[in-house]
Amino acid sequence: MADIATFTYLPLTTLVFGILAGFVAGRWIGLRGLLWLIGLASVVALALIVRLATVGAGEEQQAFVPFVWLTGGVLPFLFAVIMGGVGGRSLAARANA
Repeated sequence: MADIATFTYLPLTTLVFGILAGFVAGRWIGLRGLLWLIGLASVVALALIVRLATVGAGEEQQAFVPFVWLTGGVLPFLFAVIMGGVGGRSLAARANA
């Protein structure tokens, strides 16, 4: 986990997967699927935030992995799902018009 490639490629891959997941959910699954995807990513982010909030003094080493997953994995995925979902919904609306 301490490899520099983790810090480089984790946000990039989660952005790509988030854009694809949001686009597919927004275009073909619909608004309900897109909202479920955003909600599930938000629950994971909230769980990681709670985990970070429970780290006490002297336990800073235990906060490293949840912090990396939150800032490098879940938050970029959440942002990309929202942006991909907006693009997918706009294409779905354009196809129906």
